[in-house]
Order: sequence, then C-alpha cells, then structure tokens
Amino acid sequence: MSLSDLASIGSLVSGMAVLISLIYLALQVRQADKNQRALLTQGANTRATEFVAICLQPDIADLFYKMRGGNTEFTGRECIQIRMLLRIMITILEDIRIQFKAGLVDQSTLDAIVAGFRTTLAMPAMRAARKGSRTGHATEIGSLVDGLIESLPLSEPIDAVAELKANLAEVMH
Repeated sequence: MSLSDLASIGSLVSGMAVLISLIYLALQVRQADKNQRALLTQGANTRATEFVAICLQPDIADLFYKMRGGNTEFTGRECIQIRMLLRIMITILEDIRIQFKAGLVDQSTLDAIVAGFRTTLAMPAMRAARKGSRTGHATEIGSLVDGLIESLPLSEPIDAVAELKANLAEVMH
C-alpha cells in the first residue's frame, strides 16, 4: 500500500468521523430543543397552578364565590384583589403569548391557559376591573384580553354550593 493510498483511507475515515459528529450534534440539538420546550411548557403550567393556589386562599376563594354568585357589592380590599387577580392573569397570558409567538410553546399550551381564564373573564366583576385597568401591559395583549371578553357571554350567577349538591345527587344515583 502506497503512501497515497494511506492518505486516501485517512481522508475517508476523517470524513466519516466528521459526518458521525455532525449527526450526533444534530441529535443533541434536537434533544436540547425538546428539553427547552418541555421546561417552558412546565413553566406555563406552574404559573397557572400558582394562580389556582392563590385562588384557594380563603379570602380569595370567598371573593370568587361572591363573583360567581353575581354579587356586585365589594369592599375596597376586594376591589383591589379583583384588579390584582386580573393583572396576574394578564401577565401569565402575556408571557405565554410571547413564548408562543417565539415558537417556544405550542398552540395547545396557549389554548389551555386561555381556556382556564375564560370562566373568570366572563364574570361581570372581572370585566368591570378590566375597564378600570388598561395599563401595565403591551397593547397587543390588552387587545387579546378585550377580544376574549367580547367573545364570551357574561356569566350567569351560580350558587356553587347548590351546583355541587345537584352534581353530587346526580353522581350518587
């Protein structure tokens, strides 16, 4: 075997090594992209869960009960709580929307967040809070929230206790 033949074999082996390295790198980049998307989706779910946890606090749960029941009499503290809850919702939605537009979370993640907020945005008290609070976020997200509100009918007052009792009676029979 001549020196020229050995150089050709060396070149072939080197080329194969580069090809294998590129394939491995492509697989690693693809896996890193999947991991990044999973982390961002998990973050979105965590924010939504944290919002639910806030709503489970006794005074906030009582406030939601009043809002769902159609109550229109609120204390000053409750008015601030309603506005802050709306602000948290808009901030979560804005964050997820930005990630969606950047291709970092998928449509189903965005849809899940929106679906979770639809019931709350249908409440008259939340709509009133939105009218009184239109600053602090991007115009685009404000338009999205306003569009959601316009597309939803106002929620009818619901007696959550009676509703659960009726559902329990149905399940028990």
